[in-house]
Parts: sequence; C-alpha cells; structure tokens
Amino acid sequence: MHEIIHQNIAENLIKAYDGKEPFANYLKKYFAANKKHGSRDRKSITAMCYDFFRTHFKEFPFAHKIATTINKEQFIASHQKQPLLFARIRPWQKTKVIQKLKDANVLYKEIGEMSLSFVNTTSLQNVVEINKELVIQDLSSQAVAGLLKLIPTSLDKVMNVWDACAASGGKSILMFDVLNNIKIHVSDVRGSILHNAEKRLAEAGIRPTSLQEIDLTQSFEIKKQFDFVFADVPCSGSGTWGRTPEQLIYFKEDQLAHYVSLQSQILKNIISTVVVEGYLLYATCSVFEDENETQVTALLATGKFKLIQQNYFIGYTQQADTLFGALLQKISE
Repeated sequence: MHEIIHQNIAENLIKAYDGKEPFANYLKKYFAANKKHGSRDRKSITAMCYDFFRTHFKEFPFAHKIATTINKEQFIASHQKQPLLFARIRPWQKTKVIQKLKDANVLYKEIGEMSLSFVNTTSLQNVVEINKELVIQDLSSQAVAGLLKLIPTSLDKVMNVWDACAASGGKSILMFDVLNNIKIHVSDVRGSILHNAEKRLAEAGIRPTSLQEIDLTQSFEIKKQFDFVFADVPCSGSGTWGRTPEQLIYFKEDQLAHYVSLQSQILKNIISTVVVEGYLLYATCSVFEDENETQVTALLATGKFKLIQQNYFIGYTQQADTLFGALLQKISE
C-alpha cells in the first residue's frame, strides 16, 4: 500500500518538475513543506524519482560530443545504476577509521590503500569524524592526486597554492594531504559555499591563508602570483549525471555553450596568476571534449604553457564519477 502511495507521489513530483533547479533542491523544498513524510517515506519517494530519470531518458544528451577516449557504450549504460558513496581516509587515520567502521557494523569495501566505498545511503556522520578522519569524496576526485604528485615540492620552500573554484573545499583538503609545505588560498564566486568550505577546512584542521569571494569571469586585481593554481571550473557536470540523472532529460545545448564560454573566460583571467615555471591544474567533471581537450589546446596555443599530463579519471566502471584533469606548467609570461 505504501509503495503505491509513494509511486503516485513520485509521479506527481516528476510531472510538476520543470528542470530549472537541481532535482535534489526541488525535493528538499517538497519534503520541508510536507512534514508528514518520515525518513523511510523520503528515501522511498526519492529513489523512485531518480529511478524514473535513470530509465526514461531516450538518449544521452550530445553523445557525439563525448571525448573519444571514453567508452561511450559503457559510460551511457552506467547511468542505469546509482553511484556508490566514496570516501578517502586522511593520512595516519586508517587504523582508527577501520576500527570505528567495524565497531558500528558499517558495511564497506576497501579500494586501494586509502579509499573506501559504501552503499549510497550509508550514514557516517555518527561513526567517524568527517573531514578530520575521513573525507567524503568521489573515487575519481581522489584519483586527481595522481596529477598533484607530479608537481615538485620541497620541505625547504613554501608553495603558494590557490584553489580558485573551491566549492565545498574537498580539493583543498586533498592538496593539503598530498603536497608538502603549502599555503592554501581559497576562493569561490558563491559566498555561502565559501562559508561552508571554511567550516569544512576547520574540521579538517586546515586554516587557509586567505578566503575570498571572487568572480573569475571578471577582471580582478592580482597582488601576487601563485606557484600552483587548481582551477576546477564550472562545467556541464556530465561526468556526474549518474548522481543527478534529471540532467539526462533536461540538459540543453545552450547550457553547454554557456559553460564552454565561461571556462574560456576563466582561463583567460587566471593565466597571469601563475608564476613562470609554476603549475596550473585545469579540471572538470565533464566528459565533453569541448570542455576539456579543446580548452587545453587553446591554453597551449597561447605559447605560455606546456602540457605535463592530461587524462580522464574513469569512474563509469566502478559506479563513480568520470572527471577530466590536465596539468600544465607555465613557461613564459
């Protein structure tokens, strides 16, 4: 009986949804206005809605624009399954984290040395100290550490690092854990997001050298250059649509063009912030070539950078996101 009621609610929610905001926000507003739904009801209704989006898209939007290095058939098929929840164990915390998970009877799977996967609905907040001991972070986002490790560091010299599009702060924590002796400067265009990032970094025991609300699409004053700039730019998010499957139905061509233009402008504005012989890591959570290889080619055409390495971090074979990253070194002003 409950299942039929939930199905009817889910169908009505989907009919009223217009795609103008993330479906997660839309659901949050609905549940806030309808307190009668308990946690089980909310989980059931949410699952039914997302299952609809995963099974009712006719074709992947702009599949012809997916990079050739991506296995399109496998990637598109992966959207039939909900991605897993992934986490990264902080340095020197593994023994403590594993013991806490076992004591709480939390089911998990170890992936490599420091990564764990869980069923997507797993709650970890009351089991481990999030951000201090364990960082909730997609498997492919964790893999970006492979590019970070290509950047030479020294305990004898402080490296000034800028997380230019910080979002929730996960990249800043990753940089702090991977790179030696760094000062992290953090910025984002959204003040509320920046506030949340500051709180998360504090939980991780990290105090940024500065936090600034900056619109990277506009000209801004550069007081000093950075040894390393991490630009995880706004994008279509097509590599993460397994988590936001409504985009499989609602994403439009003008949105892709908007992001490509946005990325080009951001890159143009941050070129001068990188010191000569310094590094720039350009990243997106997109599988579209226009947002990735094409942007890197344009950067190289300026004659100011050389490419160290670029690659896709494939997640579609592991119920994870698929991301792109390119590490470049600045060779001239």
